[in-house]
Amino acid sequence: MNTAVERSNLTISIDRPTRESFSALCDGLGLSVSSCIIALMRQSVRQQGINLSMLDANGFTPMEAAELKRRAEDVKLGHAEAHSLIEE
Repeated sequence: MNTAVERSNLTISIDRPTRESFSALCDGLGLSVSSCIIALMRQSVRQQGINLSMLDANGFTPMEAAELKRRAEDVKLGHAEAHSLIEE
């Protein structure tokens, strides 16, 4: 009995810096890009879900980042009060 699974190719387009960074990450983990993507796909199928972090480079959610941006704009426009961090 032949249990070989038919293989199929998948082609994606991605910007070069992201591709190079992902490739370096995979290399550091001892994986090829292809084997890493296959592992991610198999895990997603097994779990029937995809676990992705939506945090930005500073560790904030999109809502938190938008709030911080709004508050920074308030400070720029002079719509904020300064408070001492030291209680007297």
